[in-house]
Amino acid sequence: MPTQTLIIVPARSGSKGIPDKNIKWLGDKPLIAWTARAIRKANPRNSLAILSTDSERYADVGQEAGLHVPFVRPAACSDDTASALAVIDHALQWFEAEYRYLPEQLMWLQPTSPFRSSAIIVQALAMMVQQQADGVIGCKEIHRDLTTLFKTRDGFLTALSEQQVQTRRQDVEPLLTPNGAMYLCKTSVLLQKRSFYAERTLPLVMDAIMSLDIDTPTDWAMAEALVAAGLVEQ
Repeated sequence: MPTQTLIIVPARSGSKGIPDKNIKWLGDKPLIAWTARAIRKANPRNSLAILSTDSERYADVGQEAGLHVPFVRPAACSDDTASALAVIDHALQWFEAEYRYLPEQLMWLQPTSPFRSSAIIVQALAMMVQQQADGVIGCKEIHRDLTTLFKTRDGFLTALSEQQVQTRRQDVEPLLTPNGAMYLCKTSVLLQKRSFYAERTLPLVMDAIMSLDIDTPTDWAMAEALVAAGLVEQ
């Protein structure tokens, strides 16, 4: 059967905040391997999961974790300024050259969200079909609304909303913000809009643990604490 979903796990080397973050061991395996395991357990039909990396060393770790590593991406889409779209374009160009067609949809799973479950991958794919969506994006709730968000002006708090400030949690309708753990989009829409944020994009709300995005040493310490406390499956 043709590949319907191309799953890209992006893992650039050269992290400054946490050196070699993507292959650093978290619990009993490298960070990349957490996402590889979730994909393996989800076992999505008609899919191909690849690691897009600029490092031979990372490629070896990815292959050992069970990801397909068909290339080492060039420096042009691997430096600090390279966008996700540049990495996606490169992967799609490889895919089209290899298979002579494009996958129907593309899933972007960053290894810095290690606690995203296999069930989330399955759910995102099901939502696309059942609700005829153009995309699904992982989100977390912010238990604030615009009346409780402020910016500073001349050093003083200035409310973003002119409505009366709500202080009771139960009176607030939560806002949603992308958590970085799941991006799924139809390939045609992504190429046309040049964004994951299509008009018909569904939110997939995840809890605080699955929404953890490791960017700083503090985030890494929190991840280690969750593993040590047995709050995530290893």
